[in-house]
Amino acid sequence: MKHLKPMEAVATLYASGNEADSEAIVASLSRTIFGAHGLEPARPAKKILATVSHRVLSWTTRTTKSETADGAVATRYSNRILERSGHGYAHALMGSSCHTTESLVEGGDPMNSQYMMICPEIRANCEVWDRLFLDSVQAKDVRLRMVWETLATYDEAKRRLDSGKSVRLKAVAAGTGLSMILVYDKLVRDGFDPTRISAEVTDRDRANIDKANRLMDKLPTTRERHTKPGTGQGISARAEDIFMDHAEDVLATYDVVTAIGILEYFHGHTYTTTEECMGMQPPPDAASALDLVQRLHHLLAEGGSLIVNTYRRNAATRLLEVFGRRFDYRNRDNLKALMETGGFKLEKHMGAGHVYDVEIYSKSPLVV
Repeated sequence: MKHLKPMEAVATLYASGNEADSEAIVASLSRTIFGAHGLEPARPAKKILATVSHRVLSWTTRTTKSETADGAVATRYSNRILERSGHGYAHALMGSSCHTTESLVEGGDPMNSQYMMICPEIRANCEVWDRLFLDSVQAKDVRLRMVWETLATYDEAKRRLDSGKSVRLKAVAAGTGLSMILVYDKLVRDGFDPTRISAEVTDRDRANIDKANRLMDKLPTTRERHTKPGTGQGISARAEDIFMDHAEDVLATYDVVTAIGILEYFHGHTYTTTEECMGMQPPPDAASALDLVQRLHHLLAEGGSLIVNTYRRNAATRLLEVFGRRFDYRNRDNLKALMETGGFKLEKHMGAGHVYDVEIYSKSPLVV
């Protein structure tokens, strides 16, 4: 593992084989996150660089539009500075897997490479472009968000296990589910009875779920407990659209649910949006943030814990908007008002960066 750069580490982690390196990466992530991780938000110099980068990329980025096979309009972004870097993150920034997701920050390998920067051994191998793309204001906040999510999930699970209860965990829209896998790995290594722990990773992108399953098949703590979804034990991963796939969990409720990095794509209870700031037409009617919160309320058991995040606008997020990403911005007050409407009470604030706060909410009866 010590020779790997961030993009190489992601490829190693989620590919078949490479068990030793994959175990070493997970062990390093776990040591750093659950130890004295020493991570902090970007300092003022980085914030100034983000402002300058936003302006330069705004001036130098070009767009072209084309019609897709189904008649939709797709936008392609080009920027000579980013293209010359040859970095995977730059290519991901300028494109998306399909036109239906071009307004989202997709969780592919380039985005996951930001998490690899948590590992001191991999961070030491960074080149100049790695540091520019993967050690920015946004990237540092993304890493802190993962740390807070992981610690919050672990603490809530441990609290229930320490009281003699079993615990059911679910990660919604979780990408490759790395945070949940780290939590499960840590709980098992800490000596908790695996038969009392059920963990489920879900994401609507089948490619992310395939990566999660390959990683689970390689780790000592998960490979023997890697089960089919719906068994109520072990750890599993399945493709799921949270608004569409209700049949399998009509009777299923969870003690801890994480919904990280998803609310910023749903309108309602915001202090501003990309469309408002850029004078654009709002998106067509779609599911709202309240719809999502009510769905999350349905998934949680009474007294259960929900882990969510804010999303604040600054030069780092405006840079993403240059490349077509669209966000609904919430501060802590906006998030609290939204969650209260859905029947949740704020219990704990895990930490704050420049873009994200991570908070834990508890479920109370929903008033209709």
